[in-house]
Order: sequence, then structure tokens, then C-alpha cells
Amino acid sequence: LSERRAAFVSSVTHELRTPLTTFRLYSGLLEEGMVPSQEVPTYHATLRREADRLTHLVENVLAYARLERGRHAARLAPLSVADLLEQATARPAERATQAGFEWQLHADAATRGLAVTTDPAAVEQVLFNLVDNACKYARGAGPAVIELAAAACGRSLAIAVRDHGPGVTAREAARLFEPFRKSAHDAAEGAAGVGLGLALSRRLARQMGGELAYEPPTDGGGRFVLTLPLAAAAVVARP
Repeated sequence: LSERRAAFVSSVTHELRTPLTTFRLYSGLLEEGMVPSQEVPTYHATLRREADRLTHLVENVLAYARLERGRHAARLAPLSVADLLEQATARPAERATQAGFEWQLHADAATRGLAVTTDPAAVEQVLFNLVDNACKYARGAGPAVIELAAAACGRSLAIAVRDHGPGVTAREAARLFEPFRKSAHDAAEGAAGVGLGLALSRRLARQMGGELAYEPPTDGGGRFVLTLPLAAAAVVARP
């Protein structure tokens, strides 16, 4: 555990240093007027992207710390699947699009009319972590598509996030949800992140009475499935 925490601290330090270096360099160039006017929007976009990356890292670390201390309580509320998808997929969809992936959302009318009792903010954080991982590890693979599919499965709603990247080995899959851990391949490739997103996401899923599992497709790629309990009322009328 001590070694894993030391690796975590090292990873966090690296992840903080990278955007901060960009902030310092780009803001200095903009302040000194050294950036051609036609390139200024590109510099602003880079600064915003790095700020979003830093915000995501800090959110995950703080959320995990609250869970560890027992200070994070899920705010469960009944809502339709249609409303849940509307509230929880906008940010993940934007992340996928910004990374150059086509975003596909699949949920039929019957599924959208079902009801769940859940915490939409926590669901959004889980889905963002899954999509963020797909953007990092499926980059360069084809097709460049990230799919989110929602469907009823018994008394649960199953939300699957799939990419068409290399996936992970069976040995790595057994350790995916351990905190402060990256796979050997990730470490060798210098993949961004601190190995905390999946551990946090599973704990959030379980706190909502659901589960998060890795279920690789038979035709390749990676797929994570978030299950959430359906509400007692099968349908919630939308205003």
C-alpha cells in the first residue's frame, strides 16, 4: 500500500506539473504579445483544455478522499432514464468530441421511459471517467467511436460505455478497479491519469446501489457496464 501511495503521489505531481507548465508558458506568451492574432484562439482553447484536465483530476482526488472518510453521501432521487441521460451525458459527450471521437448514444423509447432512483451528479462523474479513459487509451485505434448504450436488464438499468481500442488483458482486468494503480502498459506509454478514476467510479456505483464492471466485447475493444437499480415506479412522466 505504501508503494502504491508513493506511485500515486508521483503520478499526481506529474499530472499537476504538465498543465501548470502549459499555463505558465502560454499565459506568458499571450501577456507579452508574442502570439500572432490568428493563433490566439488556439492558445485559449489549449488553456481551457488543460484547465478542464486539471479540474477533472482534482474532482476525482477530492471525491475519493471524501469516500475514504465516509463524508460522501449519495443524493438519490427518482427520475426518468430520459432525464438521467440528458443530465449525465452532456459532459462525457463533449469530452469524446473534443478528443476527435464520434459520440453515439443508444437508448430506445421504452428504456427512456423507465425510472431509476439515483444520483445524477455521481452518474455523470462515473460516465465522464469511463469516457475519459476511452479517449486516452483508444486514441489512434479504429473506428474512432465511443458508444453509450442504455437498456433494462432485469431490475436494473445497464449503461454500457464502449470503445474500439486495444482493450486490456485478463490479468490487467483483474486489477482495473484497484486504487492508485495503472497497468504496466499504461505506465510504459506514459498515459495520463493517476489510476484513481475506475476505483472511484466503482465505489460511487456501489454507493448508489449499483455496480460497475468490465465486460469486454467479443469482437474487440473495451466496455464498462454501469448498472443502477430501477425505481419502484416503472415510468416517470416528463413535464
